[in-house]
Amino acid sequence: MSSTSPVERNGSPSAAVGAFFAFLLFIGGLVLFTISFNVDTSIAPYTFGGGILAVALAFFVPTTLLPALEDREG
Repeated sequence: MSSTSPVERNGSPSAAVGAFFAFLLFIGGLVLFTISFNVDTSIAPYTFGGGILAVALAFFVPTTLLPALEDREG
């Protein structure tokens, strides 16, 4: 892998925490999608929108946010 890869295994605790929360956001987004297709139509748009937001954040955190914070520190 290249040295700028966001999934580089360098043993930093912040990378592990970021990956863990990204995983939780992705799973949460899938749960919200499932709920939105199985509930009453009054809350379905909100749960679907929340699912889209959660999945988008799950990809945003490890690919954009964490590398930007690491560059800022060092």
